Order: sequence, then structure tokens, then C-alpha cells
Amino acid sequence: DKKLFGGFNRGELNIFAGGSGAGKSLFLQNLAVNWATAGLNVCYISCELSEQLTAMRLDAMMTNIPTRKVFPEIENVEMKVKMLKKKSGDLQIKYLPSGSTVLDIRTYLKELELKNKKKIDCILIDYLDLMMPKSKRISPADLFIKDKYVSEELRNLVVEKQCILATASQLNRASVEEIEFDHSHISGGLSKIQTADNVIGIFTSRAMKERGRYQIQFMKTRSSSGVGQKVDLEFDVDSLRIRDLNEEEAQSYNQQSKNKIYDSLKQTSKVSGSDTPEVPDPRKGDPLGKVKGTVEGGKLRQLLNELHSDEEQ
Repeated sequence: DKKLFGGFNRGELNIFAGGSGAGKSLFLQNLAVNWATAGLNVCYISCELSEQLTAMRLDAMMTNIPTRKVFPEIENVEMKVKMLKKKSGDLQIKYLPSGSTVLDIRTYLKELELKNKKKIDCILIDYLDLMMPKSKRISPADLFIKDKYVSEELRNLVVEKQCILATASQLNRASVEEIEFDHSHISGGLSKIQTADNVIGIFTSRAMKERGRYQIQFMKTRSSSGVGQKVDLEFDVDSLRIRDLNEEEAQSYNQQSKNKIYDSLKQTSKVSGSDTPEVPDPRKGDPLGKVKGTVEGGKLRQLLNELHSDEEQ
């Protein structure tokens, strides 16, 4: 929120970009829990995960119960969720098949608002790359045009309904070994980045996950000057919750990362002492300098004369 000068605004298209398994769905689900506990009415639409798996994750996040204990302790989970419902907004989970359009989402939202008689404040879509445009018939291979229409239709939807939208997108294979992302690492059409208001990259590694750390990078923002800045977050492996680091932990973590980068970049030099042998021996590991060649002038002249006399004969 500080980097965006107040957080997400209504009517904006916000995209979380990450590689396969980087945690795009986890970020969207954590946002859904945060907004619901803040009293907003949230609709989570998934084109990838099933409703049962999404519900299990959301229950673990809300109750701080590990995911492996949700079903064995289902009665305890149900009681905690009912207690949270009294002071939270509605959270609706809906699965739509891959290839759905914005028209399908609009129809479902209208049906949901008529049924509950409540206006939807936040929409989370998992995720943009799996959707198809409704306005034009295009080839699925033309990713630039497809993503252009889908992103523009989603943005028009949230502008019309004046709600908050967050979705996700994939990163390409060039981002696998990278630690800093830019627009060239976005998979599919770059047109969705041009339409989006905020694009946030998700970076993590196996070592970071073991330490319970995530890092987000601001690749594009229209509401602030936070492009290129990074924020380190805490990740609870059991409950799948992603939280802010306190100032002391953030400073210590940044210092550790800087030290590791410095150690990997700095070079060591060796200064030979006075006991270094004058003639280096490569068998002992002595460094070799330039190899000098010696030529005896008398023998060379004799060889040339012999060659010259052979030619005359």
C-alpha cells in the first residue's frame, strides 16, 4: 500500500506476474482473505484450481490451521469460519472452465448480486491468460490480440462496476534464472501490460521458501513512482498466509541479501612472496608467465644455406 500511495484503486487492472508454481494463486487467495476480513464483498473466480482446493486453502488462511489438518479438524474449522463471518464480508468461490469470457463473468456477477442483494466490491480472477475475448473471434495462437482484448474487457468491466480487480499472468522461460523482472519476461502478449495499471512480479526460490520468504517487484505502476522497487514478505508454509515483515526483519533480510551478492561478486588476488621460485614449475601448481623462445643464429644460418644450395643443384 505504501509503494502504491494507498493501495489498489477501484476501476484498475492489477496483474501479479510469476512463473509456474511461483505462488500466483496464493497471492490472489491471500488478497481475497484480507479484503473479506476488512468487510468487503469478494468474488474469487478460478479457471485453474477446483472450488474444493481453493476453499481448503482459504479456510486454512482464515483460521491459521495447517492445510493438512483442515479435514481432520473440520468441525473446529467450521466453527472458526462462522465466528469470522459475523464481522467479515461475503467471500464467494466460483470455478469457470478455461476459455471463459468476460461475458460469463459479468453474467455470474449479476446473478450473484441479485441472489445476495449485495454489491460486489472485489473480483479476483485466476487467471487472465486462460480467458478468451468475447468481442472478436481470433485465433488462440495470436496471443497479442487475445490478451489485448481480454485485458481491455476486464478493465471496462471493473470501471463499469467500480470494483477492485486483481488477476495473474505467467512469466516466460527467460525469467527462470533472473532475479529481476521486466516487461520482456511476460509470457504471451505484451498488450496486457500496456493496458494494466499495476504489474507486480513474484520472485521466490527454493531457499527462500524454506526460510518462509517471498519478494514482490513493481514492474509497472500508474498511481506512484514505485517502479523497480522491491518488498520482502513473510510466508507461513502451514497456513499459506503471506504477511508483511516488520522493519527489523526487513532490514536484517536486506542486509543478508546484500552481503551474499557482495561475496559472490568480489574477487580475491594472490601476492607472491619472496620465496617464490625463479623458475616456475607447473607440476607444483606454480603460475606460468610468458613462454620465451630461444633461437641460435649460427644453426639457423647454416640451415638456410643448406636449403639454398639444394635449390641450386
